[in-house]
Amino acid sequence: MPIYTAPKHVFAWLLAALILLSSCSSSILISSVPSKADVYANGEYIGQTPVRHRDSEVGGSLLDLQIEKEGYEVLTTGVEKRGRINLWALMGCWMLFPLAWLEMYPKRYLGRLQPITKEHSPLHVEVQTSEAVGSNIFVVVLENAPCHGSTNASVLEASIGIRLMEKYRVLERQALDVVSAEQHRNMTWIHDESSIVDAGKFSGARGVVMVSRFCDQRSTLTSMRFVDCESGALHWAVLAKNQTVDVLVQALFNHLDS
Repeated sequence: MPIYTAPKHVFAWLLAALILLSSCSSSILISSVPSKADVYANGEYIGQTPVRHRDSEVGGSLLDLQIEKEGYEVLTTGVEKRGRINLWALMGCWMLFPLAWLEMYPKRYLGRLQPITKEHSPLHVEVQTSEAVGSNIFVVVLENAPCHGSTNASVLEASIGIRLMEKYRVLERQALDVVSAEQHRNMTWIHDESSIVDAGKFSGARGVVMVSRFCDQRSTLTSMRFVDCESGALHWAVLAKNQTVDVLVQALFNHLDS
């Protein structure tokens, strides 16, 4: 039985394609002092330092890096692909996309992490009173625009609400929306915080937890505040930089229990 053998020129083309594609990519070695820090590149976890990142982005692209280690401030920075000339791309990729891959990342990036001090803590919790623990509350996301990750406000509300159920009775947001819609029909609904608190009061809640998340100089800031629907007083507040919802809520619970 005859065995089919691909022509030599097919292998030659395959080899040329592999060389061409590999020459279009560039890499950067990411290190830190101290080492063994978690690294996120464009929002995706790629490992612990030292770790190498490789991609095929075109020249001028910005690589968003976030380096985290327990006990140290989160380091966020951007590395631009303008460090050096990619000679392989000069000989190969220009045939497909002229000048697109001529530039490479710098050979390495070294991040020096700063120990967390009380003055520069990425997490602040202020508890005025814990008397409302166990009461009915609503969770309302005013803004959800992090530097990386989902911007879905409903998902963030659900995530925080589920975690707060350990200390509070979290009401369905739908009950708050019904009152808001009724106020809107009566031309009294204004989308501000005081109106949200009023709607919470008419919905039978003790308070409203208002959440805001936004990007500031490559850092995601998160604010959570418990506002009493009856008095307008602030029961507690949390302000954090580059922290997960789990960390925020756990820190809050630690203060409520102390």
